[in-house]
Amino acid sequence: MQITITGRKVHVPDDVRAAVERKIGALDRFVSGLERAEVVFRGEKNPRIAERDQVEVTLLGHGHHVRASVSGIDQHQAVDLAVGKLGKQLRKLKTRVVRRHRPNAHRDEGRHLLSRLDNDLVDGAAVAEAEAGPDDPEWVPRIVRRKSFDLELMEPSEAVTRMQLLDHEFFLFVNSDSSKPSVVYLRSDGDAGLIEIGT
Repeated sequence: MQITITGRKVHVPDDVRAAVERKIGALDRFVSGLERAEVVFRGEKNPRIAERDQVEVTLLGHGHHVRASVSGIDQHQAVDLAVGKLGKQLRKLKTRVVRRHRPNAHRDEGRHLLSRLDNDLVDGAAVAEAEAGPDDPEWVPRIVRRKSFDLELMEPSEAVTRMQLLDHEFFLFVNSDSSKPSVVYLRSDGDAGLIEIGT
């Protein structure tokens, strides 16, 4: 895997670069075909924030795009947190790939973690796969609710205000500046981002 390491207005020492190459490089054991990793370090200048070292890692390859953005008290801790988060995401990705290519894999008892299905009994009660929770690395969220609504025409700033009023992390609308369907979303740094749907 090709690994690119960049420091945005921060210095990345050689020992941190070596740790990144070793730890990020080992992530391809979860999913084969990862071709590239882009690692970007940033620093928070606010002295009141304890976790001032930020790292954003993006993994790409075979049509996969996995990203983690974390903060730590130093660059080494930030790298470790990012590796842990990416490991969980890659395990979920691997589960989805297995389900897609082997839809009946759960019938082969013991061949995969997903083989524990309705026939397993605990105290005489059937255990459903749905009992797995978000803390389970094999858990994949299901779509349990659908909504349909008309998008309103408005400026991005108005969409951000509407998002805040609804206490949501994103808001769909039609951008009056471009006439395109768009999304504003809440970033981890507290600011908002804007995504426009291309033509």
